Amino acid sequence: MRPVRPLLALVLFVAAAPAAGAQRQRDPIPRLEQTRNANPRSVAALRALGVAYFKANRFTEARTVLDQARQLDPRDGVSALYAGLAAEQLRDFAGARAAYTAYLEHGRSRGTREDIQKRLVALARDESVAAAKAAVANEASISSTPGDRRTIAVPPLKFSGPDAEQYAPLERGLAELIITDLGRSSQLRIVERDRMQAIADEIQLGATGRVDETSAVRAGRLMQAGRLVNGTIVQGGNQLTLASSIVDVATSQISDPAAVSNSADNFFALQKQLVFRIFEQLGVELTPAERQLVDRQATTNLNAFLAYSRGLQASDDGRFQDAARFFEEARTLDPGFGAAAARFSTASAAAAGQQVTAAQLQSGLTGQESQVVANADAGNAGVAPTGLTNTLTSVAQDVNPATITPVSNTGSTQTPVVPPVRDAPSEKAGTDNPSARTGTVTIIIRRP
Repeated sequence: MRPVRPLLALVLFVAAAPAAGAQRQRDPIPRLEQTRNANPRSVAALRALGVAYFKANRFTEARTVLDQARQLDPRDGVSALYAGLAAEQLRDFAGARAAYTAYLEHGRSRGTREDIQKRLVALARDESVAAAKAAVANEASISSTPGDRRTIAVPPLKFSGPDAEQYAPLERGLAELIITDLGRSSQLRIVERDRMQAIADEIQLGATGRVDETSAVRAGRLMQAGRLVNGTIVQGGNQLTLASSIVDVATSQISDPAAVSNSADNFFALQKQLVFRIFEQLGVELTPAERQLVDRQATTNLNAFLAYSRGLQASDDGRFQDAARFFEEARTLDPGFGAAAARFSTASAAAAGQQVTAAQLQSGLTGQESQVVANADAGNAGVAPTGLTNTLTSVAQDVNPATITPVSNTGSTQTPVVPPVRDAPSEKAGTDNPSARTGTVTIIIRRP
């Protein structure tokens, strides 16, 4: 029985070692930092450390090392994904969009790719809001650079009248129609409505119940626009009066207003009359082809356009499910309303994207990408196993060597295993079977 005790001691040592190791490796970051320090240009080491930092809510550090990994290997999908996750937590939505887009190009996990596509739509509004906040915060430096006079911004118009609940949504809808029509001219560059609206919301443009010219000029400077189109919608009974004036952002000078009136039933004809007057105010002469494009109507159904305008309001507020419902109503009322169909698809994707979490994006990883993250969780940067694992593997192979040479995946030719040659008469008589032999291996572990 004496030989058994040392063997038992070895077994107990082997069984206890992983438990102690697991205790030491509960936090993978110290081990991964050591690996990174030893291999500062290793993509695997930087990537694994970035994943660990992110999971420890150390987002700034995560982004730093993940960006280093991406510089070394721009095609690494996992680094791009976690860089995007870290950037989003830091509220750098432009950086998150760029990193997520890189994952769409190089990432391999289908589920994560699909979720990122949804998430990017939802991030578009967050990015616009963040950009507006940054512009206001840096207003002094931005405002010192005058905008090009060919760059035109259209703030939301201002409605006044007894039926505000019904017609007030036209403030945003009419601004979008004007922006679309002004964009038909090759002589102008038009600021996107969503960007302009984000700036307007940030500085609460027109919050006092009337368009504040000073606030409008301020918004134009923040958008680097040279001129603004200020507009109003005034209701009197069934009559609507649309008016516009051009504001020179650099000088704050305001042109004489242009106004057109008609019944609400003729709203779309009224809108076209106004936009042609705006071209005149801007000094733009349209080509025949451009004029033909401006004459096109997106819809002639006022109720459909009112629903569409409510959808714009909901989208601006980040209420994408409500927005999708309004856009669906608009395209139901007018199946040929292409802009409503496009906005419905975008709002639906954004609503789905709002539900996509960081945990969901990570759980969608499969195959090698999933294994990379699992290795990082274990404190392994993807290098070959070391330490006790290798030692025990060597001992096991020495005590019990493999009888067949493992097949290599390197393409080298392996020597086939040849069966032993047996004596035919002895085999037939059954006398060639060797007797079973047993032996004892004694392992002695001396006490230090």
